[in-house]
Amino acid sequence: MDGHMDGHMFHYCQENRNLVAFVSVSEKRQVCSNALILLPGLTEGFMSMSLTEKLSEELLKMDYSMVQVNLSSSFMQFGFSSLKQDCQELTKLLKTLEKVYKFQKIVMLGHSTGTQDVLYYLRYGELAEMVSGVILQAAVSDRDVISTWEETPRLKQEADKLMAEGKPQALLSGRLLDAPITAERYVSLTGRLGDDDMFSVDLTEAELEPILSPVKVPIFLCFSEDDEYVPDKDAQKILAERMTSLLKKNADVVECKYILGGHGLSNPEHYIPFVDSVCTFIKNNI
Repeated sequence: MDGHMDGHMFHYCQENRNLVAFVSVSEKRQVCSNALILLPGLTEGFMSMSLTEKLSEELLKMDYSMVQVNLSSSFMQFGFSSLKQDCQELTKLLKTLEKVYKFQKIVMLGHSTGTQDVLYYLRYGELAEMVSGVILQAAVSDRDVISTWEETPRLKQEADKLMAEGKPQALLSGRLLDAPITAERYVSLTGRLGDDDMFSVDLTEAELEPILSPVKVPIFLCFSEDDEYVPDKDAQKILAERMTSLLKKNADVVECKYILGGHGLSNPEHYIPFVDSVCTFIKNNI
């Protein structure tokens, strides 16, 4: 595939016509029997990730259509949204997929903050039972990396003050990743045990347990050796071991792997091995 994808675009929420999704089709323009929902990270959306086209191409060979979804938090809108809102919109998407496409199996693949969407959905989602397996790529902490940025103390103080004043939807004077952001979302991303705080290296087993215990389907964790958003790589690897141990208490299958590359696996020499690993995991376990 060379910079384009074939498929169907559709509305999945009649109350908000801006919410659309795209399902890939085969060369015969047929939708497959199964689906993989791709959930990118902050500032990302349709076709943002370098691996999107290659992954879709390989999935089609396995009778899986890739589903890309425009959420209210997609691209530069994340600062006005929340994991709870993403969860509600993913339920609307799943209802549409069930009604229109009748997929036999649905896998969720989250990248970066998209991994938080996946775990939040398995914990709180109305149709979590429809998810047959999950893949988390670059499931690393927003709080850990944001804490290293120069402007964070000032913005954190401002956000905490607005929250204390009962103004959670007030916009901060600064931006996060060049996007406007509310006090509530900033606190969620930077506060200890906020909704978005799922992978910080200081989280204990007791704190991780309610986040990970809802995962009862096969799960593949894939981390990048050279992730530029991980300040302490040794501590992150210890956390990954802690997560894997906890996941094995409830999940059918737990696989954890480190591969070469940065946070988004931007280069083919990095994302092709990841795509191969995803396909092998799905073939063997889902």
